[in-house]
Amino acid sequence: MKIKSSLIIITAVLLIVSTVVFGVFLGIQLDSTAATMYETYLQDMSQGSASSLQLYLDNAVSNFKSLSNMPAVKGFTSGTYSATSTQGKAAQEYFDSLVSTAAVKSVVVYDDTNKIILSAGLEEGTIDAEGACVVSAEDFQPVITAGKENSKYVLSIKADCGNYNLGVTYDQEATGVRSVLKQSNSKVYIVDPKGSIVTQQSIVGDISAPPQQYAPFKTAITDATATATRFSDGETIAYVTKTTGGWTVVSNDQQSVAKTHSSGAMGGIVGIAVALCVIFFVAGIILIIAVTKPFYRISETLQKISRGDHEARIDIMSRNEYGDIARVFNDIMDNIIISESRYRTIIEMSDNIIFEWNFHNNEVTFSNNFNKKFSYRAPSDHFADSFLLKCKVHPEDSERYKADLEKLAKGENFKRNEYRWKNIYGDYIWVLIRTATINDTDGTPLKVVGVIVDIDRAKKSENMLTARASFDALTSVYNRETIESAINNEIELIAVRKTEFAILFVDIDDFKFYNDQYSHATGDQVLRFTATTIKNAIGENGLAGRYGGDEFIICLKNSEENDPALIAEQILNTLKDGFDNDAGDHLSINVSIGIAIIRDNSKRVEEIIGQADDAMYKIKKNGKSNYGFLES
Repeated sequence: MKIKSSLIIITAVLLIVSTVVFGVFLGIQLDSTAATMYETYLQDMSQGSASSLQLYLDNAVSNFKSLSNMPAVKGFTSGTYSATSTQGKAAQEYFDSLVSTAAVKSVVVYDDTNKIILSAGLEEGTIDAEGACVVSAEDFQPVITAGKENSKYVLSIKADCGNYNLGVTYDQEATGVRSVLKQSNSKVYIVDPKGSIVTQQSIVGDISAPPQQYAPFKTAITDATATATRFSDGETIAYVTKTTGGWTVVSNDQQSVAKTHSSGAMGGIVGIAVALCVIFFVAGIILIIAVTKPFYRISETLQKISRGDHEARIDIMSRNEYGDIARVFNDIMDNIIISESRYRTIIEMSDNIIFEWNFHNNEVTFSNNFNKKFSYRAPSDHFADSFLLKCKVHPEDSERYKADLEKLAKGENFKRNEYRWKNIYGDYIWVLIRTATINDTDGTPLKVVGVIVDIDRAKKSENMLTARASFDALTSVYNRETIESAINNEIELIAVRKTEFAILFVDIDDFKFYNDQYSHATGDQVLRFTATTIKNAIGENGLAGRYGGDEFIICLKNSEENDPALIAEQILNTLKDGFDNDAGDHLSINVSIGIAIIRDNSKRVEEIIGQADDAMYKIKKNGKSNYGFLES
């Protein structure tokens, strides 16, 4: 997709997304504001209803006190009158007149055993122990209760009035608590001190085991205070307020109701947002066309260069950022041409053969000096036709080379990289291959760049040395002259192989002890056992020789992979385990090992062995039976 089209799409997406985000954000703000206002309304409703309820209860208590202080009632309750006396009959008539009103349901005078002495509007036996008064007559504090009586919700006020108890029950269907609920709306309900849940219609349950609709606010109602407190179960919100008499007023509603108040404003905002989106989109397209125009000129130049026109350059269009890009790009291209020319010149002047394997197109190319050493002419640059695959490899190296080539195809570098190839004259020559894999930013191999080095003379010298090697007659390892020659050959090859090698100088601790304590024959056994342990430890990774007396030299090749410290530890541990001599004695051997790491060919063999010897003597001075390094 072209940049212009991409930018237009991106601009459209950004505008649409920003408009949607703006609308959503504004909608959230409106929803939040509407919800806050609605919650304030519910809070005020809860507090207002609680105030109205408290006022009604206070008035009911005041009226009850007035009733209890009337002469007929007061005289009767103090024991002055009896139920059959004139005054008692007058009290009965007065009670009957109260009951005839809409507000009072019943009036009753009863003693401490709950026996009804005088009543109006009350069926016999409806006063029980639960309704008995608990306050003193001197401190007149009526106890207010409420409940369901004969399918009607009633409010009862009871108090100790001298020798008897006085109680008045008010009908709440048309007045009282129900009137408070009717002043509010269906979103308010009341929980009385007994726990009854009261709505406009009826008593709907008890808060100790509330119906499902009221269950989420059970704890809130139980813990309510005089201050309207907010509670929510996620779907419903409520404000709970408790009166001084222990009544609780709850105003509640669905949270989704508040959101409906913001829908009207949202329509206008969405319309404005869409209009702004269209305007900005048109302006964005005009700006994109103006901004991307110079990129087309840059793209055209790059396409010319990719087709082989290395002289093509970007015209410097202006002094702005595009002009800066053009100038920098032209300078980079000039430097690339110069670097490419320098690279080709260096390759042609080198005796080594440079090759490149491009995994993208699976093509292999060699430097021109390849033809001076090998006679193969590839029909194409494809890997299937390349010399890497078609070269004549010595039968002894063939399987190893194929395995290494398969690893190279996966981006792994050659490890066992010395092989014998047939040259232009038909002879097998030793070559060393070093490779470097170039990966992209994701770590995927892009290409392999390698160098083929002719090491035939050095390798043949090494093999000749091995063939002519002289061995120590007692220990069967190389003698001093041969091990020094082997080290000298490694010094010559180190620059070609680009590897390190290590020299380990091994000296047997207190060797004289074995000769003096046992015999010279035992001393010879100690030397042979030490030599065998060394050869087993290094395997094919190095050479070993007896340097003289009880001293041995190890030349460990490729010390980056063959850790000399691990070799030294293996030798120390095996020798400490010991062996049994011919006499049946078990002997444990301790040695001191000095290690020198060689990284270049600047030192002579005597100097290198001397460094390892110095490292060994440091171990001797510090307790023996250990190893230590002296790097060079």
